[in-house]
Amino acid sequence: MAVRIGLIHSVLPAITAVESMFEKHWPNAQRASIYDQSLYIDLNSDRTMPPKVMQRVEDLVNHCVAADADAILCTGSLFGKAIEIARNEIDIPVLTSFEALVETAFMAGTRFALIATDPGTNRLLDQDLQIYAKKNKKPTPRTEAVFVESAMTLISGGDQKGHDTLVTNAAAKTTDCDAILLGQFSMGPTKPLIEDQVTIPVLDAPESAVLKLRDMFVNNN
Repeated sequence: MAVRIGLIHSVLPAITAVESMFEKHWPNAQRASIYDQSLYIDLNSDRTMPPKVMQRVEDLVNHCVAADADAILCTGSLFGKAIEIARNEIDIPVLTSFEALVETAFMAGTRFALIATDPGTNRLLDQDLQIYAKKNKKPTPRTEAVFVESAMTLISGGDQKGHDTLVTNAAAKTTDCDAILLGQFSMGPTKPLIEDQVTIPVLDAPESAVLKLRDMFVNNN
């Protein structure tokens, strides 16, 4: 029987991004997606989660469990805290959007350019990098945060090319780092375009997450 992965999304472009990585790296996995745009809409103005959003994320995690998911992945970068709380009561793997990206990043070094299209993402990604480094006795990471304004609006409106141009131009300007980290799942399809413009590794959240999930099930069986 195929492994079922429950996927929780708050923006449509994330679905395409993660599905393409499953097709590339683990096509036999059965994906069961839940899309709730209200999670994104109802965030506080400072991009934190109000209690009602925290509860809805927990409810969606429990829905995935009830739907017989073998593992769960939340593709929204701003919901990590809710996922971490919800998974304490769950006995299957439950991943935040960029915890696999953080793990992969330290294989490249400790100096990172963080690219985000939501103003709240880089703060959380930097926080997770610092926590991971301390927990795993890694050197303290040095980060350069780059927020690509208007890119999320463009891709949400269907302008993939406009989004890609903004993100690629921003990433190409980064210097003195070991890797570029793309914090939004929706930037996954933009990765090859960035790689054409830079000579350092470019790491994205959807590919890192899919590879981590695959390794949990395929390489351990």
